[in-house]
Amino acid sequence: MQCALCRNKECLIGKNCSVIKSGLDYNGDNLKSIQISAWLESDSSKRTNLEEIVIYSKRLGYKKIGIAFCVEHEREARLVYDILSRYFEVFSVCCKVCGLEKKSLDIKKIDDSEYEAVCNPIGQALLLNNDQTDLNIMLGLKTGYDILFVKYSDAPSISLSPLELSCLGDSEIDFIE
Repeated sequence: MQCALCRNKECLIGKNCSVIKSGLDYNGDNLKSIQISAWLESDSSKRTNLEEIVIYSKRLGYKKIGIAFCVEHEREARLVYDILSRYFEVFSVCCKVCGLEKKSLDIKKIDDSEYEAVCNPIGQALLLNNDQTDLNIMLGLKTGYDILFVKYSDAPSISLSPLELSCLGDSEIDFIE
């Protein structure tokens, strides 16, 4: 497939350029998920990604949300935690969890400090798996760490940009529909 190079986008009017149409599985939870996503797409309300995540999760009946965050975005993680805690049981884990030393993994240290911890995305995923989260939010994980997190996470995962949250400040936000 080379959809990025297609100028006509005849799929918008029903043309099937692929061979997978018959193998799609949109029933049960997959059907409910795509229906909620399509509603969010078509609704004229302007929402942040965080608002959409809350609505989506509530409509799917999720109870437990995990936040895997970069320690550089602790403030944003706390804000997301505070907001999500209004609706869900929330678990959070920072990237330096378990305190793995860079030297032990043959990773060059950034500075001359005696000890420097490396990010631990597999550990983040395993801890949230242990909490049996329904959805995990990746907040500010660097490239590669996010890939490993998704690979080891049992729950579906979505990325949330810390930049989007910086404009929220500590304002009160109410997502109840």
